[in-house]
Amino acid sequence: MEPDMISKQIRSAIALVAAAGMFAAVMAPTNSHAGVVDGVRTADGLMMYLGVVPAATVRGHAKSHPEARMHGGVPAGSHSMHIVAAVFDEASGARITDAKVRAHITEPGGLQRTIRLEPMTVAGALTFGGFTTFQRGIKYRIGIEVERPPHMQSSPSKNTPPRMHRVPAVTAHFTYTHD
Repeated sequence: MEPDMISKQIRSAIALVAAAGMFAAVMAPTNSHAGVVDGVRTADGLMMYLGVVPAATVRGHAKSHPEARMHGGVPAGSHSMHIVAAVFDEASGARITDAKVRAHITEPGGLQRTIRLEPMTVAGALTFGGFTTFQRGIKYRIGIEVERPPHMQSSPSKNTPPRMHRVPAVTAHFTYTHD
């Protein structure tokens, strides 16, 4: 892939996460704010972008709007948040669309929960998202785990059949505080 194409896709991902954050700041009620996330990580050949915005940004959509129904509907409550992750191949810049993505959320003291981030399309780009709850003022560690499907690996010779190759899941860690 051309370097200009890679940087265009990466700029698009950054713009998507930034737009979600700006939309949240404008549309969310004053008692529901998103904390700051250092939202870009690379791990084992993947580049991951993470955004966390108030669920109220989605709650504002009309009931007929697809985003109002995503992930089983928007939960109530001022601490309900929407986690959004975009995943790219670091070398090519290609968007990863065939993965299972989970968020492992750890609170101080070791309490942990896992949520499945479902595929969703925002502004024509596939990302992964899900709802969860964060209490104010607590520093959370969020591990975004990306599991790619197995694929056929070519054989070194014509006498050896191709075999299924499984790639281990990749996790990148982020820090988040709901302010």
